[in-house]
Amino acid sequence: MGKATVATAQLSSCVGCHVSLLDLHERLLDLLEDAIDLQYCYVVLDQKEIPEEIDVALIEGSIRNEEDLEVAEELREAAEVVVAVGTCACFGGVHGLANLYDREELLKWVYEESHSTDDEGEVPSEVVPKLFEYVRPLGEVIDVDYMVPGCPPKPDAIAEIVTALLEDREPELPRTNLCEECPREKEDKPIEEIKFRTGQGRPDPDKCLLEQGYPCLGPATRAGCEAACPSRGLPCRGCNGPTEEAVDQGAAFLDALASVSFEADVDVEELLEGLVDLPGRLYMFSLASSILKGHRDVIGGK
Repeated sequence: MGKATVATAQLSSCVGCHVSLLDLHERLLDLLEDAIDLQYCYVVLDQKEIPEEIDVALIEGSIRNEEDLEVAEELREAAEVVVAVGTCACFGGVHGLANLYDREELLKWVYEESHSTDDEGEVPSEVVPKLFEYVRPLGEVIDVDYMVPGCPPKPDAIAEIVTALLEDREPELPRTNLCEECPREKEDKPIEEIKFRTGQGRPDPDKCLLEQGYPCLGPATRAGCEAACPSRGLPCRGCNGPTEEAVDQGAAFLDALASVSFEADVDVEELLEGLVDLPGRLYMFSLASSILKGHRDVIGGK
């Protein structure tokens, strides 16, 4: 059997997922030597055109403009298998929060009103792709065969899915929530208030952060990062997106918050008053794929 042909692409994103791919280091070189033929990858190849036929497409980034859509559709037509790589492709990512605002309002702020713009700033209108009204995850515009979330994903997760596809087996990707791999001790302890590290001391290094009152999204977030942030004393922000069973990441967190505060007879709405920027806290990485989508006609945004 010959090498599998592979193409990668960056849509609207920060290129962090491609950096994660390159962080495979020697393993990537081994794959290139023995198993894959990388035919399109802008970070390592000067290849202008997407091949007409490829085995696997690894796509980073969300759908924000016309160019994103065209590249995604072209890769879907060319590839046998499409993998959404990173949280932007899987769930919309951080810039999905832009869905809370009107597109014209955003453009005006970025190009005309921000502190880094001079008095003569204007919105570009020539030789630029049309900006869509809303950010969308990749799966809303093309069929996606597999997802590898993360901001960025672990290099091992990318290696696993590529290797699995080459070996004609199902990839072994995490399906539980982050709490299942978190080393912190859980005591089913109810919480009475929301805390933040700034100005409110440091959390116990061994106990569950959420049970201590720190807004950790572990119960609503897919495993796969080895609980990198909670292991270092930082609440999970949800960058791996929701688990497969969770319909909505924000709703899943609210359910967990209600569960750990129930026995204390604390009003969840009062707890939420301690969370500044509620959409940003609950949907920092997944608003564009949530039930709300961030659409202003649904949530009454600006």
